[in-house]
Formats: sequence, structure tokens, C-alpha cells
Amino acid sequence: MKQLTEAIEQITTYSRGVWLHRRYVIITAWLACLLGWYVVHQLPPVYESESKLYVETQTMLEPLLKGIAIRNNPDQEIKLLAKTLLSRPNLVKIARETDLDLQAVNDKQYESLIDTLMEDIKIQSSGRENIYVIRYHNKSPQLALKVVQATLNTFVENHLGSSRADSKGAEKFLSEQIAEYETRLVEAERKLSEFKKNKMFMMPSSESNYYSRLSAEKQNLESATLELQQLETRLVLAKAQLAPGSSDGGSTVSPDFVTPFDERIASLNTSLDGLLIKYTENHPDVVETQRLLSFLKQQRQDMLTQVASSDQSAGVANEYVQQLKMNVSELEAQVASARVKVAAYSRKVVEFESRLSQIPEIEAEYTGLNRDYEINRSQYEALLTRREAAELARKADVSEQDAQFRVIDPPRVPITPSGPKRLLLYTAVLFGAFGLGVMIAFIRSQISPTLISVSQLRTISEIPVFGFVSHTNKPQLLRRIRLHFIYFVLLTGLLLTLFATIMVNELLFGGTAEAISRVLK
Repeated sequence: MKQLTEAIEQITTYSRGVWLHRRYVIITAWLACLLGWYVVHQLPPVYESESKLYVETQTMLEPLLKGIAIRNNPDQEIKLLAKTLLSRPNLVKIARETDLDLQAVNDKQYESLIDTLMEDIKIQSSGRENIYVIRYHNKSPQLALKVVQATLNTFVENHLGSSRADSKGAEKFLSEQIAEYETRLVEAERKLSEFKKNKMFMMPSSESNYYSRLSAEKQNLESATLELQQLETRLVLAKAQLAPGSSDGGSTVSPDFVTPFDERIASLNTSLDGLLIKYTENHPDVVETQRLLSFLKQQRQDMLTQVASSDQSAGVANEYVQQLKMNVSELEAQVASARVKVAAYSRKVVEFESRLSQIPEIEAEYTGLNRDYEINRSQYEALLTRREAAELARKADVSEQDAQFRVIDPPRVPITPSGPKRLLLYTAVLFGAFGLGVMIAFIRSQISPTLISVSQLRTISEIPVFGFVSHTNKPQLLRRIRLHFIYFVLLTGLLLTLFATIMVNELLFGGTAEAISRVLK
């Protein structure tokens, strides 16, 4: 509480010090106000022109072309254009269209002109509504109109130009990529075709591969070898049966006399040998073969007995001998053919086996060629699809733009100036002048302080004060204080009256005079 009391007392002391030097307040206020008001009055009028632009980004084609054509986000494009509208190239273009560049004599003035345009042109966005407000102020209302109109035109032209440039650039890029991938695809097809021509028999396929073909050739070789062995066995038996009969044509019959059952018996013997290799003697096939073989041997023996007892045995024997010779000749021809077949299968098997080490390399090469071909083909088809989508989007842009620009409020020549705000400036000068005067009075009171209370003396001297004595000429001193107060009030009232006169004049005649001046120009 004591600190608060001391603080209040300190503030009171400072206030009394300023009040004692109030002449500095009124003198400073008069000087600052006269100078400030003159400067504000001499400020040239500034005219501001504005235009409101609405950008409609939702079109009827948007839902129809969704998923079919490549469409950019128009909202993002418009926002980006608004942010980059005040770039240096655009400002240079605006300066040339409005002839502002003619005001610059040298490069330094030209740079200053561009910087001023960047600061004075204001672009405000309302956000989701896509409404953009373009403002610009200048001493000339016609020039303000030209700058706003040029900025508005640049906004629209940049969008159209960027859309067309993006479309052309995308189509050019896609065409170049399609030509490149087409060349790659043709080269991949050529390599794959040559590979199939040269190594078709070693290529893996969906039906069989090299290993299955080798296994099939080995089975063919095994079958041909078994057939050759059978034919050779039959040939040996047939040659063994060519025992010479009686040269005189007697009735005796050789034990090796050829009968029609001999060939079947030899064939069954060969089959029985093969069955005994796989099965036991109790197997049904083995038992049946042995039974049939015993039956045929009995039939042969019966025939030999019948031939031996017949008078025509010699003639019959000679006839069978001739048949046997013919059979031997046929068997020899079949054996030769079978040997050729076995040799051919053997060569194929050897050839396939010699190339087994190359199979992994060939399959890897084929897989790589096929993979390259599929990749190039898929990329080529994808690029073709993209180009068709880009072409469709370009045609859609020609028929209806992604964004429709509608000028809600076109720029107009301003009738009344938008600035400077003289009323506000006059008021600011008044308060600033009084503030400056108070500050000077406070400084003066601190430079040459005046004791105005016992507490102030006690604080400064730190000596006990027991009392105080009034001034000896107090009435005269009071009259002097009252006179100074009257002077202060009169000067303050006169200053406020002057301020009110200036404000009324500005309200009644300031705007009208400037409008008349603008019309006359």
C-alpha cells in the first residue's frame, strides 16, 4: 500500500511539474499543429479503383469426364495464379500496357516503378467463394482504372495461356515418350523373334519344356531298342529254322522243320522273358503266356507228326522253307530299319544331353527378352491411353473452360478520392502536437524542477520538514497564475477552434473541390 501511495504521489508530482510548464505545451502544440496541418493539406489526393472477379471452377464436364480424361484441379490453379499475379514479368507487362514505363527515365526509376506497383496493387481473396478483389490507388483516377483493368486482363490471360501451354507441353511430352517406347517395343519384338527362330526347339513353352522333350526322346530310344532286340531275336530264330531238309525229297522230317507256329512261339518266348523280368512265375500274365506257349508247342508237334506221316511231306517242307526265307528277308529289312531308328534316337538324345548346360542360360535369356517386351508393351499402351485422355481433356477445355471468369464489379473511374484520410490525419496531428508539448514540458520540469509540495522536498533532501511558510506576496502570485491559466485556455480554445474550422472545411468543401478539379482535368 505504501508503494502504491508513493507511486500515485510521484505521478501527481510529475503532473504538477508539467502543469507548471504548460506554456511549453501550448507553444509546441501551436507550432506542431500549424506545420502538420499544412503538410497534410498539401498532400495530393489519391484515387483508388477496384474490381471484383468471380472464378467459377465447377463445370458440367467435371463429373462426366471423371476417370476418363486427365483433369487438373482448377481451384489450385486459380489460387496459384493469384499468388503469382504480381510477379515481375506480369508487373512489367502491366506497366507497358498502361504506359507507366514512360515515366521512368533510367533503370533505377524503372526498378522503383516496378516495386511501387508491387506494393500498391492489392489482391484479396474471399477463400471458398473464389471471389478476387483487385485494388490500386494513384494520383490519376484514369491511371488507376487502367492499372486495375490491365491486372484483371493479365489474370485471365495467364490462366488461358497456362492451360494451353500445359496441354501442348503434355501432348508433346507424351508424343515423344510414345515414339521412344515404340522404338523400344519394335527392337524388343525383333530380338524376341530372332531368338524364337534360332532357339525355338530349346525354348520353354506352356505344353512342354526341354527336359520333358529329352525324356520323351529317351523313351523313344528305349522303345526302339526293345523293338530292335525283338526283331533280332526273331531273325535269329528264323535263321536257325532254315535247317536243310532231305535233298531227295524223302518222307523224313527234320526236327527243325518250319511250321506256321514257330513265329508266334518265338514272339511268346520274348514276351515271357520280359514278363519274368517284371513279375514272378505266379503272376496271371506269366501263367497265361506259359499256357498259350505250351498250347502252340503242342500244335507244332502235332503238325510235325502229321507232316511226317504224309506222302507230300517233302513238297510241303520245300514250300515252308521258301516262306521261311522270305520271312528272314523281311526280318532282316525290319532289323535294318529298326537300327536306323535307334541310331537316330541315339543322336537326338546325345544332342539334347550335350545342350543341357545351355538350357538355364537360354531360359534366362528368353525370360529377360520376354520381360523387356512386356514392360515396353505395357508402358506403350499406358502412354497411348494417357495421350487419348489428354486429347479428350484438351477438347473439353476447348468446348468449355475449366474456370469461367465473371467480372462482378468492373473497374470504374473513381469520383471521390480514397485518400489521404485528411480528417484522420488532422486529428492525429492535433493529438500528436499536444503529446509532443506534454513531453517537452515534462523534460523542462525535470531539467529545472520546482518544489511544489513538502513531500517533494522531503524526498529530494531527505531532511525532516517541520512545517512550511506561505509566499509573502500571495495575492499577486495568485493573480499571475490565473492570468497564465486564462492565456492557456484561450490559446487552447483558439487552437481547437482552428481545428474544428479545418475539419468543417474539409467535410464541406474538400471533397467537392477535388472532384471539380478532377473533372476539369
